[in-house]
Amino acid sequence: MEKRKKFFKILVIGLIVVIAGFLTIGLNISKTQNLASEKTSQKSIISKKSPFKIKTKNQIKSSDVKSSDVSANQVIIEGILKRGDSLYSSLHRQGISPGEIYKLKKALSPIVNINSLPVKSKYRLIHNTQGKFVEFIYNLNPIDTYIVSSSISGELKAYKKKPILKIVKIEGKIEDSFYNAVLKANESPEVAASFADIFKWQIDFNTELRKDDTFKLIVKKEEQNNFSRPVRVLAAQYKGKLTGEYTAIFFKDSNGHSDYYTPNGKSLRKAFLRAPLKYKYISSPFSYHRLHPVLRVWRPHLGIDYAAPTGTPVVAIADGLVTTVSWANDCGRYIKIKHLNRYESVYAHLSRYAKNIKRGVRVYQGQIIGYVGSSGLSTGPHLYFAISRNGKRMNFLKMKMPSASSVNSKDIPRFKEIKRNYYSLLS
Repeated sequence: MEKRKKFFKILVIGLIVVIAGFLTIGLNISKTQNLASEKTSQKSIISKKSPFKIKTKNQIKSSDVKSSDVSANQVIIEGILKRGDSLYSSLHRQGISPGEIYKLKKALSPIVNINSLPVKSKYRLIHNTQGKFVEFIYNLNPIDTYIVSSSISGELKAYKKKPILKIVKIEGKIEDSFYNAVLKANESPEVAASFADIFKWQIDFNTELRKDDTFKLIVKKEEQNNFSRPVRVLAAQYKGKLTGEYTAIFFKDSNGHSDYYTPNGKSLRKAFLRAPLKYKYISSPFSYHRLHPVLRVWRPHLGIDYAAPTGTPVVAIADGLVTTVSWANDCGRYIKIKHLNRYESVYAHLSRYAKNIKRGVRVYQGQIIGYVGSSGLSTGPHLYFAISRNGKRMNFLKMKMPSASSVNSKDIPRFKEIKRNYYSLLS
């Protein structure tokens, strides 16, 4: 009997221990589930409040922004404009409200063409963790950077970040072509084109360059975000076996006119271009006695016919004032331009005029004024071009081209000072 009582007592104690164990495990499971549910709920709240990527100061890559520019736990939204994107569509796709996008566009509009933003341009929008605007950075390209910030009153203001200006010297030697020599000097095609444009009246870069010819340039560049681009060639020099030596100095006078000059202050530009278009061949030269191809009569042809396809651009051979834009029976559509020193040029048989070309408009050398056609008495598409001085027609192909204006005498002292500075950099 005594043994039975002890057995029941042990059995009861065992059952109590087992039940207590199950209760403890159940409570732990419930607590774990509650904690997991709470974390899931918190994540859900964060995702609802902020649809964009969150980066802390330590998580931001060096390619994004400098760490000194970002406070801890700021919200960074980054984007690249795709084909067909606008700033609005790209930002809206990232969860930015229409109201905030409107304010950004309003701030940028005075300094950026919002309606024509290039593909692959980048932006970065920064908020604090409460969702308040901090800064917007727009990279039109690797160098042109625009920043929108908030004033004390809360109004958004935009400005362009100033690039770093540097003056660099470039030099090289011709092996096969000038273009390749510039690229070998780790410079851009733009630099090669600028150099060739400066000396285009003195040097034929297609036929006159020789192996071991040398060149030097002083170029002003602007740099930003580890990128650079040329702003202007300030001085240039070419020494060639066939061409001899040429030096160009960039100078802006007291009237605001800028040009490239020889060391003596004479303009490197000629007053007139060698031809008013890119033509195939000269179909009819200047002549006092020519058989007219349409009328079949002998009469003077005091101009030049340049054969070229319909639609070929025609340019003004020099700066001047348009005095006539009209139709003449023989010449069809034609333009007459008055130049300095009593020169006058005529362009005829045009298919159409360039936009905004009309009587009284001033044009510059190389500006497109019309397009080749076959209007009037003509057997095919070509440009009739003529030039006269004091009303007398001249043979343009045999003319000795006058130079453009030299440095004004009142600006000579300042020109000499600039020349000395550039010469020291070229040497």
